[in-house]
Amino acid sequence: MALVDLFQFPHFIVMLVGFIHLSIAMLLVAFHKPKKWYSLHLIFAATGVELIVIGLLILSGLILGIPHGIIGLIAAIILIGELIVGYIAIKTKERKIRITHIWVSRVIYIVTLVALILGVLNFI
Repeated sequence: MALVDLFQFPHFIVMLVGFIHLSIAMLLVAFHKPKKWYSLHLIFAATGVELIVIGLLILSGLILGIPHGIIGLIAAIILIGELIVGYIAIKTKERKIRITHIWVSRVIYIVTLVALILGVLNFI
């Protein structure tokens, strides 16, 4: 099958857009641009996680027999937790929570990228 055929699957499209939102959220933090980067970071991170959860929900069933399914489910659960930890970091202003949020975000971003690549490789 051609790689273009992936765009016929709503799961792929929603997950890809969610991953793009997470990428934008991380780039906003890295560059601190534009002026309202923090507000945009919150918006893109929250919508990215929401889209990934929606991407899971539109599946007819989880296939946990393949690495893509296992890593993807773990990544989605950790992303939800990371969103909550980010909210706690804002409210408490505790440095250790903020640093944990930053490092777990970096790691889970890479894990999410691996899940995306494995999903594409499973398809082709």
